[in-house]
Amino acid sequence: MLNSLLIIYCSLILLCMDILQLSHHLDNLLDIKEIKDSPNSVNGLQMQNTGQIKKVGLAVDFCMATIKKAIRAECNMMFVHHGMLWGGLKPISGNFYAKVSTMVRENLGLYSAHLPLDMHPVLGNNKVLADQLELRALDVFGEYGGQKIGLKGQLDPISAEGLGIKLENRLGSPVKVIGSGEIRTLGIVSGGAADLLGQAAEAGLDAYLTGEGANHHYHESIESECILLLAGHYATETGGVKSVGKYLEEQFGMKTEYLDYPTGI
Repeated sequence: MLNSLLIIYCSLILLCMDILQLSHHLDNLLDIKEIKDSPNSVNGLQMQNTGQIKKVGLAVDFCMATIKKAIRAECNMMFVHHGMLWGGLKPISGNFYAKVSTMVRENLGLYSAHLPLDMHPVLGNNKVLADQLELRALDVFGEYGGQKIGLKGQLDPISAEGLGIKLENRLGSPVKVIGSGEIRTLGIVSGGAADLLGQAAEAGLDAYLTGEGANHHYHESIESECILLLAGHYATETGGVKSVGKYLEEQFGMKTEYLDYPTGI
């Protein structure tokens, strides 16, 4: 009897869940208030809507293309990694006006999680990559803003080329491998974090995986003898939003849909 009442109670909560309730839950789940990020990232609820949350669209980037995909998929909320407020205070005009007005007109809410999603120990982008590569003995790695934002761990011995191929198969996109040799230890920070390559070298890691880098990171990798794998900013940050979608489905029975719009970068 008690179990039946609990099921009914949870069902009623789901039926009545609006974006403020869901955002509060996500704030706690992702530790939004405690994790330091860019001042303009504005993690958390970025645009409110009205009514119950019936379907959530999951995307790496907030852009007009993913907005349109969310509308076509009949979503009334988006969960994204890169939100709409990166530019700081600015007039609501031009392309920004077009996106905001479309969201308001379609009653489409928006929630964004940047570093909190990269760093999450279960659902995060870095954890998904670590799991895909079967990284063991995980520990935090990569300091940014006084906090560790990545992961490091151990692999069964594999060549740099072999790890690049394995990663390509997991992500379904090209991987640039700089350097050669056997890899037993690896550091991971998703996205555009090639500037942390030096920290990987100082930690004595054989290799470092991130999304994208600049020309000088090639020379830094070769000269420090720390293999660098660049798997794409977009590609390395698809795992987190998908994990959150799976979580929402399992915990609340919500409908979700991944809104794929790869940049190739």
